[in-house]
Amino acid sequence: MGRYDTSIARYEEAKKVLAGGVSSNFRYHAMPAPLAIERGEGAYLWDADGNRYIDFVLGNGPAFLGHSPRPVLDAVRASLDRGQAFTTVHKAEIDLARRLCEIVPCAERVRFDVSGTQVGQVAIRLARAHTGRAKVVKFEGHYHGWADNIFASVAPGLNEAGPRDNPRVLAQSLGQPGNIRDDLIVQPYNDLAVLTDTVNARADEIAAIVLEPVACNCGVIPPEPGYLEGMRGLCDDHGIVLVFDEVITGFRVALGGAQARYGVTPDLAVFAKAAAAGFPLAVVAGRAGAMEGVTRGVAHGGTYNGVTSSIAACGASVEMLAANGGAIYGKVERDGQALMEGLREIARRRRLPLHAQGLGQIFSTTFAGDPPLLNYRDYKATDEPMRARFVQGLQDRGVRVTARGTWFMPAVLTDEDIAFVLDAADATAAAI
Repeated sequence: MGRYDTSIARYEEAKKVLAGGVSSNFRYHAMPAPLAIERGEGAYLWDADGNRYIDFVLGNGPAFLGHSPRPVLDAVRASLDRGQAFTTVHKAEIDLARRLCEIVPCAERVRFDVSGTQVGQVAIRLARAHTGRAKVVKFEGHYHGWADNIFASVAPGLNEAGPRDNPRVLAQSLGQPGNIRDDLIVQPYNDLAVLTDTVNARADEIAAIVLEPVACNCGVIPPEPGYLEGMRGLCDDHGIVLVFDEVITGFRVALGGAQARYGVTPDLAVFAKAAAAGFPLAVVAGRAGAMEGVTRGVAHGGTYNGVTSSIAACGASVEMLAANGGAIYGKVERDGQALMEGLREIARRRRLPLHAQGLGQIFSTTFAGDPPLLNYRDYKATDEPMRARFVQGLQDRGVRVTARGTWFMPAVLTDEDIAFVLDAADATAAAI
């Protein structure tokens, strides 16, 4: 019997009733088929063929605390008998909002929702209402959800992306209207000079600059020194709303997100993924002046916003992350740095262009001839077929990593897990 026989059979079964066999296009990439997962606990997943994996996908980020963290499940269970959807406000929602205002630097007000795509839309709408302008600056390779008006230039081919200092606005899906190009300006990440020229020339049109403060969707690229600070200054000078998309970095790279880690405070920020340990909850947070737009004609709704189970999950997650002065972040930083250094040592010994880059809590592996990666085009120029072979080899040896090479670090790894992963990486590198 083959390692993936049941997963392949389940996928064929799923395709008869689920369009495409999965419930998100971002799940097509699993090799040789989407894994049929039976259960998850801590850092581990088990599939229907009986294979165990150390999991660095973590649901694309939410399971930072590991799968099925007991305090979160206990809090959710305690909430269930009190009802779920009240279509009004409840005390736990107020308490959580107050706690988030304490820990997130930009948060003077918050609103709850259920997905990163949706809170991203709220932030853009608030910024446009606040400034009376229409255009939004985004960056190549940065992902802000799959809604029509922002799903652009996320993964363009280098042959169609246009000039480096003036990238084309490229829709990412069939069915998107052509007019999305009218209100988007795409820029290269980590180039303050190009951004400064663009903003100075077009400031009276620009409502918002929206970015992943760490470019997690294209190589986990940190901001260059002074980049976020310079962007903050440009926004202050021209009355532009600065929006951090912290759907990935929020609650992962620091309790207060990347804005706390780098000491640069945006006007608005959005969070999801690690906020609630896998339960559907997202947050838009920001300065009162912009956030109170919801009381002045900016529409934001949602039947499932603030349901009690998700609020309970987020509240328990935050307290687990904040315990002992946020000691969990130091542990994960050390674990991630140990893994990256171990991978670099393997690359040197095996004479492979394997490049590990990022932060302790999230990093990426690519096959790059000229690291470090500074922007999307650097990432796109790496050897994608070799990366796919590496990811597949790791999976075959019990280590699950995203297809794009991103490693979401779980907070519950042991030293034995790290040794297992590095042994699997070494065997995979040898096979390559």
